[in-house]
Amino acid sequence: MKVANAYRTENELQPSNPFKLLRGAGIAMRKLRLAILLFMFAASAQATTYYIAPAADGGSDSNSGLSGNAPWLTPNHAVVCGDVILASAGVYSAANFTYGKWGTVTCAGGNNVAWLKCATFDACKLTASAYYVTMAVTQSYWGVQGWEVTATGDTDACFTAYPPSSSLQIHHIIFANDVANGCHNSGFTSGNNGNVGVDYLAMVGNIIYNASQSSISCASGVSIYQPVQSDSLPGTHIFIAGNFSWNNFDANPCSGGAPSDGNGILIDTPDGSQGGLPSPYAAQIVVDNNILIANGGRGFDVFNNSAGPAHAAIYARHNTLWGNNADLNETNNLCGEITINVAHNIQALYNLAATNAANGCGGHPLYAYYVAFGDSSDLVYNNWGWAGSGTYSTTLSSAGFSYGPNNLFGANPGFMNATAPGAPNCAVTSSVPNCMATMIANFKPTTAAAVPYGYQVPKTVHDFDPLFPQWLCNVNLPAGLVTMGCLAQSALPGSVNITGVKVQ
Repeated sequence: MKVANAYRTENELQPSNPFKLLRGAGIAMRKLRLAILLFMFAASAQATTYYIAPAADGGSDSNSGLSGNAPWLTPNHAVVCGDVILASAGVYSAANFTYGKWGTVTCAGGNNVAWLKCATFDACKLTASAYYVTMAVTQSYWGVQGWEVTATGDTDACFTAYPPSSSLQIHHIIFANDVANGCHNSGFTSGNNGNVGVDYLAMVGNIIYNASQSSISCASGVSIYQPVQSDSLPGTHIFIAGNFSWNNFDANPCSGGAPSDGNGILIDTPDGSQGGLPSPYAAQIVVDNNILIANGGRGFDVFNNSAGPAHAAIYARHNTLWGNNADLNETNNLCGEITINVAHNIQALYNLAATNAANGCGGHPLYAYYVAFGDSSDLVYNNWGWAGSGTYSTTLSSAGFSYGPNNLFGANPGFMNATAPGAPNCAVTSSVPNCMATMIANFKPTTAAAVPYGYQVPKTVHDFDPLFPQWLCNVNLPAGLVTMGCLAQSALPGSVNITGVKVQ
């Protein structure tokens, strides 16, 4: 989406201003909601629950999978959207969830997934220790929920979405309520295989800790590398929301040199310029309501979104960032908590970014916001920023770019107890947000004016949000990970949309 030079309010994030759809909703909106409910009811009526277990507990792909007494060993079975493969608590072999171990999912509506779900949150453990053996989704329409993965092999990511061949584009993949705890080549990642890649990808409500230890490559906590569009439909295609990413430091050396990454979340080369893709990714990417702290590199980084005739529309909104750029061995001296680097068409709004020192990042000055090689299509407005150096934002070679309006730079947000926790321990907790309750409380601002910025506790009611991927409204997401921004549900009497106006 080409962004005009005029700055926009939160109610004007897209040229068509989707909030107008709420006006005069009445009978038409109720009919829409009824149709969606009937569709969802029909889909759920046909859904089947299957079971999966480790081999030591009777898991075998020759079983029917239809009961806990006859569980499958792998998800390599034909299923349909809405089906659930329920995993019993236990320790699993990564070899059963890697490339070639995922069945075909039939999805008539093209807007749902089949779930591989742990029966008890964080009770299904998987350790990857061999070459590219990991929780690697290689087919479309799959969701993974409630698992904890550790990857000790130097090439291994914990969770990845990747096409199994250079001729199969994959799409509609969800990682939700999962834990990446001690990984080498990123905690959650996606990439391209030749001219095909991953699209309609949601990473929602996950933990990412110490996930960039690889020496073969310089990695990050979450890394989206060279996505490839599966269609040209409008709306959000890639959605990274409600995640907690911290303590991601590159190995030294990595990729044959000094550390360069170790970011909390990295959107890496959507323009395809590093891998020679025939066309840039031009769909919408949203990074929303994440807490990104104490990483070796930047908290949030966009790199290479400038080549080609069109560019991805990338939104960074309501993220809390603190204490990043902590790796003194870093060679990348663009040391912003949020960094926009060689990237166009980026909007950053309602973020709360604060450094914890004046210098870091290989000994360089630290900033809340850094725009390098940007232009007037990059909009950084309505944010809160503070830096220990007293210089809150900076630019480099970005003709036409300027900060504002309505950025509040210069006041310390006064976090309750800004400190980075150790390794996550989610035993006896019910979900990722529940496991991260202390972190959420610690990074609540004590400065009243800063409270509306950064991470917001997800709401239990639907708030229509034009940046929310509407296809996720058909998916049975775990409750409490994100605020559901669904159009039809938010049109109910008494619901509150993002404008704060009740729909009657």
